[in-house]
Amino acid sequence: MSDREYARMILTAARKDLSALSGMSDRRQFADEIFGFHAQQAVEKALKAWLSLRGLEYPRTHDLEVLFDLLAESGERLPQDSRFRSTLRTSQCSSATKLTTI
Repeated sequence: MSDREYARMILTAARKDLSALSGMSDRRQFADEIFGFHAQQAVEKALKAWLSLRGLEYPRTHDLEVLFDLLAESGERLPQDSRFRSTLRTSQCSSATKLTTI
């Protein structure tokens, strides 16, 4: 499978996670960590599709910051706002904490 085909496949999966989020607007039925999981998955898959499209290898990881760093190191323009990075770290930490306490 070519990098382009793989990227398309991953992006399709990301769109499915994003689509699932639109069906989770009722906070009484969907806990924050479930919504957050699908949001993180959509972003992770989109970043991996971007990396694949560029022909870049990436490790098996769910760490969005690692994926963003790989893109930045390859010369891609990404948000440099420190609030963006802080939000990214906080959301990953809180989701991981909630999931490990279940």
